[in-house]
This record gives sequence, C-alpha cells and structure tokens, in this order.
Amino acid sequence: MMGTRTLVAAVLIPLAVAAIYLGGYPYQAVIILLLAAAAWEYIHLLRKINLRPALVLTIAGVILLAAARALFGFSYLAALLTALIFLAAACHILEYERQDSRPATDFGSTLSILVYVGFLGSYLISLRALENGRWWTFVVLPTVWIADTAAYLVGTAFGKHKLAPKTSPNKTWEGYFGGVLAGIIASPGLTFLYNRAFQAGLEISILEGALLGLVVSAFIPLGDLTESLIKRQAGEKDSGTIFPGHGGVFDRLDSLLWAAPIGYYLISIFFLQ
Repeated sequence: MMGTRTLVAAVLIPLAVAAIYLGGYPYQAVIILLLAAAAWEYIHLLRKINLRPALVLTIAGVILLAAARALFGFSYLAALLTALIFLAAACHILEYERQDSRPATDFGSTLSILVYVGFLGSYLISLRALENGRWWTFVVLPTVWIADTAAYLVGTAFGKHKLAPKTSPNKTWEGYFGGVLAGIIASPGLTFLYNRAFQAGLEISILEGALLGLVVSAFIPLGDLTESLIKRQAGEKDSGTIFPGHGGVFDRLDSLLWAAPIGYYLISIFFLQ
C-alpha cells in the first residue's frame, strides 16, 4: 500500500506543481475539474444514506461558483450563491411534488455541497490570484502536504492516543502534533527557500512563516475529519478509487478545503497590507 501511495504521489505532485506554476486558465481549469469531481463523489456518498442532492444543479453550481471566482473574484459571488439557493429550493419542491419523501434533508444536502465544495473549494483559485499568488500557493499547499505526511508517519510509528476514535479511528494526538510541528517548520522553510533560490519576494519573516504554518497545520485535520464524518455515516472508507492508495478526489481535497480559505485570509490580512 505504501508503495502504491508513493508512486501515485510521485505522479500527482509534479502535475500539481506545474498547474500552480502556470496559474491562469490551466490552473483554474484543473481546480474547477477537481471540485466538480469532488462534488460528484460527495453526492454518491450522501446517496449511500438515502439522501438525494440535486445532481445536475449541484455539479453545475459548483462549477459556476468556481468559474465566477476565477473570472470575477468575489464580485457577484453573493448574488450567484443566492440564486443557487433559490434554485435548489425550487428544485426540491418540485421533486417533493413528484416523489421525494425527504425534501428538507435533500435540500440541506444540496446546499452543503454547494457551500462546502463550491464556495470553500474556490478559495484555491482566490489564493493563486493573490499578489505573488504563485509563491503563496507554493507555501500553503506544500505545507498541507508535508503536515499531512508527517501526521501519517508519526501516527503510524508512535500513535497511541486516539484523536477522534468514532470519526477517524486511525488518527492520533501524536500524529496531530507531529503534523503541526512539521507545518511550523515547513512554512518558514519554504518561504526562505523561495526567497533565496528564486527571489520570490515573499515579505514574511521566519517567525511569521512559522505562525502561518502553525495555524494552517493546526486546523487542516478538521477538513479530513469533516469528510471522515460523511464517509463514516455512508459506510465507506474512501470517497472514490481514482487515485490508488489515496482514494478519491474528495479525499485529496479534504484538507485543502480548509487550508485554502485560512491561508487566503491570513496572507491577505497580515502579509499583503
């Protein structure tokens, strides 16, 4: 299993690096495609527990939210989200009139995908669109990957105290703190490397980089646990099988759905003033 995970990661990481480096339409297209795939997997997880999100509206809505963020930033976003909520309500009213026996919970499941995957996931586009966004994205996302890897390795080797035994039995406090420590080291290490080797121009001190890594790595496990909560109720180990050893697209994005907005606001408020 570890060999498969490593092989898949060896393929995915260069592709991710290339997309982030290029930015613009190629990066935005990749993010929109990934968010649409994650929404599809989310829908099928919910269908395992007899919920029926509006399939077409949900996928289209996630794509529209991400595309709007790419084209207009935060302009018109509130209007678009309002329109999608209205459409979702109308859709589930019609479904109830036809046959649906659980309209309220289905309506809620549609909104959860639109907001959680579409709205939060679109911060991956907003993060890359920041001033010097290429390098900020190269700080935040690899910090997540390094912290996740460290948490897995430390938890596997030394984990004894369960972090959330009902939600994710394999996660431990030892792994959590190992991931946080790795994040604290990775973020300033990456900023130092980029500034020295590539003249990235990231105006952030070593201490500030450590604090950025601390906040990001401390909160991203909640993204993983949120998805685990959904999978646990659906009785599934992974959201999909597209990445052998890593699960589905939703599995790969779970931490980033938290890291991207956290990183975006921390960088916007503290480092781009």
